[in-house]
Amino acid sequence: MFSLLLSVSFALLSLFSSAVHAVDADGWRHRSIYQILTDRFAIREGQEVKPCDPGMGIHCGGSWKGITEKLDYIQGMDFDAIWISPIVSQMPNWTGDGEAYPGYWQNNLYEINPAYGSEEELVELIDEVHKRGMLLMLDIVVNHMVGPKQQDGEFDYSLMRPFNEKKYFHDYCPSGYSDNDLDNLQNCWLGSLQAPLADLNTESQEVRDMLGLWIKNQVWKYGIDGLRIDAAINVPAEFFTSFMESAGIFATSEVYTQQEKISCSYQETIGSVLNYPLYWPLTRAFQSTEGNFGELAGMVEQIASECTDPTVLGNFAENHDVARFRNHTADMSRAENILAYLLTHDGIPVVLYGQEQHLGGDVEPYYNRQALWESEYDENANLYTLASKLNRFRRHLGRSYEGHLKTLSTAIKTETNAIAWAKGADGDPKQITVFSNKGSDADDFQVELCDNHGYSAGDEIYDVVACKSVSVESNGCINAWVTDGHPVVLFKKSELTGSTLCDIPGEDKVALTSMAVISTTWTSDVSGKPSVFHSATTMPWADAPSSITATSTPGATGTSEPASTGGVSSTRPESISLLSLATIPALILSVSLAISLERFLR
Repeated sequence: MFSLLLSVSFALLSLFSSAVHAVDADGWRHRSIYQILTDRFAIREGQEVKPCDPGMGIHCGGSWKGITEKLDYIQGMDFDAIWISPIVSQMPNWTGDGEAYPGYWQNNLYEINPAYGSEEELVELIDEVHKRGMLLMLDIVVNHMVGPKQQDGEFDYSLMRPFNEKKYFHDYCPSGYSDNDLDNLQNCWLGSLQAPLADLNTESQEVRDMLGLWIKNQVWKYGIDGLRIDAAINVPAEFFTSFMESAGIFATSEVYTQQEKISCSYQETIGSVLNYPLYWPLTRAFQSTEGNFGELAGMVEQIASECTDPTVLGNFAENHDVARFRNHTADMSRAENILAYLLTHDGIPVVLYGQEQHLGGDVEPYYNRQALWESEYDENANLYTLASKLNRFRRHLGRSYEGHLKTLSTAIKTETNAIAWAKGADGDPKQITVFSNKGSDADDFQVELCDNHGYSAGDEIYDVVACKSVSVESNGCINAWVTDGHPVVLFKKSELTGSTLCDIPGEDKVALTSMAVISTTWTSDVSGKPSVFHSATTMPWADAPSSITATSTPGATGTSEPASTGGVSSTRPESISLLSLATIPALILSVSLAISLERFLR
């Protein structure tokens, strides 16, 4: 019976997958991602503020409603995508390792996590993100499930859904956490004796089919734009070929390794990885005057030679599993330089919540996971305003020059304490960046750039960080002055019109445009209990089809929900649906089967 339901549901859901206008890798290449740990980013307005000691490992009260109410704060930095924690139900028990506040101890894939709020509040968040022209990336886990131990110490599989039998899992063995032994890493259990993470047998076709159906359901139900896959290195890379076909959207992934060969192998089947091989030389280069920019440039070259497309890798200097950059150095200008690198270099920038407030904290015992409300969301903080400026600059170049974000940077000068890069497609003006690690207290110094910068004597270029003009000297050299340790970001001044930077005049070319949210909510009764299937997808408003109108059938089991236009004035219909009258009966059947399957799996 299960196999039949699975096959029919896959067949019917695929009917609608072909109609989705999903944001692909190129669309995500143009985005900057703000990573949110849902429990620690924002509490809802009026909620009692309680002390949040990150070392305690307990829930602090952050929620989806809190995120919705703070989207203005995120957009104030000009981020145009957010990544949120996993949304599914978690093991509710306190363990010796704390509580499941980060969202990675899942016990039921078909229920949402009530600690973060209601399903209505989750849908409200996603819809509001889309109305603002932003994208939503959902963190997911396919490697493991978590359940309680029985009194005899044996693991209790029965309470997990849908994987409620031992047959779905690898036999227990403790993970060695070493990327030099992938067999152990992919077949043994993560976690601890207090909170063992039961390792799913992702080699099993039945497990693969169940996970494939689940992710297809999640994407359609909530209108997810992208995925971040947790612990991907703990799953064989070839598993993701069929999984990504089921998901039908862009994904990046956690491949926690310093080995670029291993990391890049996962890009082959997933499409993107978080750039861990770059993370270590990147943070070493910027954390002190002892940093090695040659090592950084070398790793950039190695990744370019190994990975299919480095321009869609996720670059980061902080996340919830590594120390905050301030834990390495409290110097503000070094923090500015590493942030500027992320926002101007090849790849998709990923910035952890609180990085803009210069939060500190080591990874043990997760003091890097502070409650952001304790910082009072200072919108005048140095890194906050720098992020806004460079996100707008990045978006301006991405929109103005088709090849800019697809073109790899070239290191044009490397010194002991500074490095300069040039980036831009052939025939386009070049972005020139100069980064240093001398720090805020160092004397001002000059980096002379005479080769491979793409400019000619007399050209006027502009430092968008300092908001000042720089001329190319008669000898063809650019004299880039590093003042108080700040990063230098140069571009041809005449081409910055419309960037909204530094009061340069011109019509705004970088404002976010709203997304057409194409969604349908179908309500039906299953065993007398109402169930809701909320399907959605997004597309840039300019790409929304003008010939398709909203459809609904009086007396049918569902009604169409208007698309969100975000207040954009257009001749396009304000309510858009991908469904025609001919497909409605099939959708009703598909939704009914999906709901029945969901309840069957429980």
